[in-house]
This record gives sequence, structure tokens and C-alpha cells, in this order.
Amino acid sequence: MKRTLSLFESATGRGRVVRQGDLVQIIIDGGGALVTTSVDFRAAQKWAQSKPATGNLITDRGRFFEQIGALVSRPGTMVPTRGNSKQLEGLARLMKQGGFDLGEWMLPPELKNVGHVTLPGPQAARDAKDEGQPDPVDDQATGSGDKATE
Repeated sequence: MKRTLSLFESATGRGRVVRQGDLVQIIIDGGGALVTTSVDFRAAQKWAQSKPATGNLITDRGRFFEQIGALVSRPGTMVPTRGNSKQLEGLARLMKQGGFDLGEWMLPPELKNVGHVTLPGPQAARDAKDEGQPDPVDDQATGSGDKATE
């Protein structure tokens, strides 16, 4: 007698599940790719392993992916990126640390540069000093500038 497949086995049968530290990447042959946290993936995996497969690959994948709370997908994936902004920011940071190119993933525009920190005022002052321009803050603090040459 043939053993029935679980929903998890059916949903991931024609794909690969790659665990990378705190991230899990699911690569679906001909269906794109998505990234989620290990915690979200494990919860969905446990749920799907207890359910029988329907026999329809697309339906099984859809039911499995619905159980994953926050995920980031590539363009062309059957499941869109979803999650609140805090979850997506955390995923984007983990992806950046893991070496993913965030430009290749469907993220909100404000999260595409999550790994790049822009420094306010002090950095601008250092940049001006590096370019040979006088720093107005230093001129006032030391008393140098036009008044010092008089």
C-alpha cells in the first residue's frame, strides 16, 4: 500500500529547502524563491506535516505558504512578500548579514538599503573637513576664523 504524502512533502517536493542560520530559503523549481525565518518555517513545517496532501501541487504549496507569517519573495514567485514592517526589516537585516543582494528581492523601497547607515551632522562635518573646507563648528569653538586673523 502506498503511503500518503504530507502537505509539507507535497509542497516542497519539487523544490529545495536551504537552511542558512536564522534564515530558510525555499527555492521552487520554476516557481521562484522566498526567504523566511527559521522559527516561522519550523512552525509552518510542523503544521503541514500533520496534514494530508490534496494531490494538487499548487493548492498544497498555497496552503503551506499561507502558514508562514513573514516572508520575502523574489519577483515571479507565486507568493508575494508579506509581513509587517518590523518583521520585514528584521528579515532584510538577516538577509543582508547572510550575503543576500536585497535588490534581487521584492522588498518595500525603504528596506532595500537597510544595511546602509546614513550618519547625520557629524559625518557631514567630517566630509567637509576632508574636502579642505573649514568646519563652521570648529571655527566657533576655537575662536579661529576671520576674527582670529584680525
